Amino acid sequence: MNVYAKSGTVVAGYVAALALAAFAVYLQVQATAGNPDYIASNGMYAFGEGLLFLAVFTVAALFPTALALHYLRTVTRFWNALTGVALAIVATAIVAGVLPWAARFSPALENTLHAWTALAILRLIIAPLFALAFAVCAAFAAAPRPRRLLALCAVIECLAAAPWFLLLLFNH
Repeated sequence: MNVYAKSGTVVAGYVAALALAAFAVYLQVQATAGNPDYIASNGMYAFGEGLLFLAVFTVAALFPTALALHYLRTVTRFWNALTGVALAIVATAIVAGVLPWAARFSPALENTLHAWTALAILRLIIAPLFALAFAVCAAFAAAPRPRRLLALCAVIECLAAAPWFLLLLFNH
């Protein structure tokens, strides 16, 4: 299979995932059309429809993503670049994981770090998604170095959110 056929297969998979997600939202809109709750809370329903789109697209895009990673198994440059991006993303998780504790245990810095802590919590909310993505990429990496680094990034993403969850646990 040549490069164009492989690329076409992956792109077709993503187009199919987009179409499936759009169809799921269409069905949801049709099911709730005319509902008095929908009319009264259309913004809330729109947010839910957005989440439905993302959820269906994410699940449907797993196959083309796995296929693309399989096709790229032997491309060393791709895995090196992906590892570099993963390490940069993990660095933000480490900073976000430390900020809530720094703000809590340093009253002098609490006001200064307040806004950054709010952003850090938002970053930590998506840490499990990054962890899953890095774990999947590690599973497809052919070379041992990118595989180990991506697996390490997945573990660090999980551990970075732990201080935030501990802070929530002990704060109440």
